[in-house]
Amino acid sequence: MNSLSRPAGFTVLAGVFVFATISTDVAVAQVEVDQTLEEIIVVGTRRRDRTAVDTPVPIDVFSEEDLASVASLELLEVLQTLVPSINVSRHVFGDGVSFIRPPRMRGLDSDKTLILINGKRRHRGALVQLGGFGTHGPDMASIPSIALRNVEVLRDGASAMYGSDAIAGVLNFNLKNAAEGGEFQVQYGQYTLGDENAFRIAGNIGLPLGENGFVNISMEWNDAEATSRGGQFDRTIGSSGFTPSEAALVSGFFDHDGDPGTPDQERFGPDALTEVYVGGQLVSIFAGTDGIPDDTDTRYADNLRNAEISDSELLQHFGRPDREAIHVVVNAGYELSESLALYGWANYSDSDTNRNSGHRWPGRRELVLARTPDGEIFNPRDLYPAGFTPRFFGNVIDQSFTGGLKGESLSGLGYDVGGRYGRSEIHYSSINTWNPSLGPSSPTSFEPGNLISDEAALTADFTKPVAFGFTDDAFLAFGFEYREESYKSEFGDPASYALGPYAVQDPWEYETSVDEAADGENGGVVECRIPGLESIGTPCPAFDPIHNVLPVGAVGFPGYGPLSVFDYSRDSWSVYVDLEADITDRLLLTVAGRYEDFSDFGENFSYRIAGRYSINDRFFVRGSLGTGFRAPTPGQIATINLRVNLGIFSDPGLQGIFPATHPAAQVFGAVPLEAEESTQWTFGLSSTPTDNLTFTLDYYHIEVDDRLSMSSRFNVLVGSDEQAVLLATGIPGADSITTVTFLNNDIDTETDGVDLVATYVVDWKGGVTTLSASANWNKTEVTRRTLRANGFSLSDTDVSFIESGTPSPQAILDFRHTWINNLTLLIRGNVYGSYEIENRQSPGTFQHFDALVQVDTALTWDLDDGTYSVTVGGNNIFDEQPDPAEFGICCGGIVSTSSLMDWQGPFYYLRANFRWD
Repeated sequence: MNSLSRPAGFTVLAGVFVFATISTDVAVAQVEVDQTLEEIIVVGTRRRDRTAVDTPVPIDVFSEEDLASVASLELLEVLQTLVPSINVSRHVFGDGVSFIRPPRMRGLDSDKTLILINGKRRHRGALVQLGGFGTHGPDMASIPSIALRNVEVLRDGASAMYGSDAIAGVLNFNLKNAAEGGEFQVQYGQYTLGDENAFRIAGNIGLPLGENGFVNISMEWNDAEATSRGGQFDRTIGSSGFTPSEAALVSGFFDHDGDPGTPDQERFGPDALTEVYVGGQLVSIFAGTDGIPDDTDTRYADNLRNAEISDSELLQHFGRPDREAIHVVVNAGYELSESLALYGWANYSDSDTNRNSGHRWPGRRELVLARTPDGEIFNPRDLYPAGFTPRFFGNVIDQSFTGGLKGESLSGLGYDVGGRYGRSEIHYSSINTWNPSLGPSSPTSFEPGNLISDEAALTADFTKPVAFGFTDDAFLAFGFEYREESYKSEFGDPASYALGPYAVQDPWEYETSVDEAADGENGGVVECRIPGLESIGTPCPAFDPIHNVLPVGAVGFPGYGPLSVFDYSRDSWSVYVDLEADITDRLLLTVAGRYEDFSDFGENFSYRIAGRYSINDRFFVRGSLGTGFRAPTPGQIATINLRVNLGIFSDPGLQGIFPATHPAAQVFGAVPLEAEESTQWTFGLSSTPTDNLTFTLDYYHIEVDDRLSMSSRFNVLVGSDEQAVLLATGIPGADSITTVTFLNNDIDTETDGVDLVATYVVDWKGGVTTLSASANWNKTEVTRRTLRANGFSLSDTDVSFIESGTPSPQAILDFRHTWINNLTLLIRGNVYGSYEIENRQSPGTFQHFDALVQVDTALTWDLDDGTYSVTVGGNNIFDEQPDPAEFGICCGGIVSTSSLMDWQGPFYYLRANFRWD
């Protein structure tokens, strides 16, 4: 860790805020409220004249300048840096979760935050997270930040307004709509810990469409090298840690002559083979029991480095994956008349991400010996002498189109009629692996299959100013939506899921029963027919490879086969009504209700009541009460997956993830899924005590009943009734499934939290100084969990992680100063509170993680009144790292990969920007 540690970060931030406080003494002019608060908002209200400070619920608006102040290549990380209640982890393992990262808001899963583009619902991504809460939400990384005019964050439940998913809040991305001008950006950055590079090129241009329209086009390309933040991977095989029989299999020899002390040295090698890994590199291979190095085979060292990551000496990589992506967004509109307009937008995103799976060292089940049909020994270590690290690729393609017609009739009735279609796909591939059950004929690269999620909808929205006896200033909105959704997997290539001959013992029947023995007596005599070891009346040697059972499917990710593909679709329709009225000059009230009917879940009604009261011109109180719901997605209903449990000191076993309706899940007590339902209320204060200070403080309470969560792992014991059910399903490799998990409505939770947002602006002789602070305190409690066949579906350690495994509080502290010579300095502190996690292998053992502050800074020089600018900056400049994990990681890992804090180290960048009108 850098010598400038946590105290230094706190000191810098404290100094910045003290300086800003002193600067108020030399203020020469009052400054208006932050302009982002004055901008007309789209989310949270149907009126078109509301600003963020007018609403009865908390809404934050982040401008282009705010978005550009974060140097990340992904919009997800931009939002995490700006909004403390939004979190996203960097997952090293976990199938596609490295390719589509699910964020969380207010401690709730990503699929409980509704995503809108220009006020219209965004389609979901192609990934269902196969862990935690099994979340399934949109892929926000497919949206380039340069395409955005602003981002609106509604921190309140809004199912009554927008329907399913809006339990934690709503994010609305407003696209740029200029008909002229543009912008071009080039950014280069590098991590100092590993010298990994990151490039970004982005552009935006506005073009006129005839005399009354516009086409606004945004494009972004980025390329980020993989990072590696792993540590020592030590693994000693042979004389240390294994029984003699296990060491025999590991080392590539066995005893076949009946004398366990004298193995066949000439054919099968020495009686012990030890490999020593230090820092992830194989440093020695030696033979014999005396530990003296002997005839090291160079193939072992030569094979250590995967061709895709040849610049590293680590067997196991922990860090950000290698990623290249291109994103395109087109937004357009055309006014047919003063009261009628066409609109539409589309996006296309194509990203390629690749990462390594867990390293498979010699001795694991994927690398044990086998016999070919002619009786020869097949040693997988001839293919991978030092073991292997599968490389896993994901090509994510996201595309959508939305269009419609909006206008206003002579009677003042506003209308917006449109439709949309969105589709997200993941195309998987893997290299440097094999299907062990196929033996020598197995390929070493596969196309294990694809996932596809698509969605189409028709909408009709209407608005009209109305008058009642008690008010002349009311606004009525109502509308209708019809939606179709589907989710499916597509077949992988047959070799990726094939059940090969080596998936059973003695596939070539070298050990058989002889019908009639030489003495004329019938039955029961065993004959060993292995060439060179033929023996009537004697079984084959106990450790002969004919007894080995090799795993089925491509190692790292078995492909989608006939019994694991799925295709699920449904439709739904909804109607809503929303009334917003200024009851008096001081009191604003809104009432909303929404009815939805799903073809697979039936009906739901949600409501929300919200109000805002003006104590005076500067102080306002606000609050809301409502219900919400979220229907399980087609992906959550249908997903079936087999993945490897990467044991640290044990053979791998398959983890079966099954739909709740599948017999393999129901044998452990799973029942068909139901919709999640929520009740939430908020109460807060918003104020502008002075012309240059604004703040909001809101308390929220969210109850989620029948919350979806992935069950803890249920063990499948050999010979058990549960295994019999699995075998009866006919899934290839079912006998290798050691655990089963499933998604169910197994818990109720209550979440309480506080959001604070404050901005202080000073215009003084030295320029303009802006101080802003936003903070979130959040606490979730599991109030109910379901008892299944073999215990609670959610273990005590899983409950512990939900309740205490997230840093709290979290805060973002910004200091921004612009000098009169157009030089701007930004210093940002990202504050993470303390938290603790429980050891799954040793319940009751906890690790406490200390609070920390990660400091970012940037200096921007405006060279020509905004036309040209150059920015140099750094993220996490003091190299603040989360505490090293004491448990729950393997194979060279240092930091828990579920950490919300960045653990890649300092990142420095240079950005050039060109704008034109």
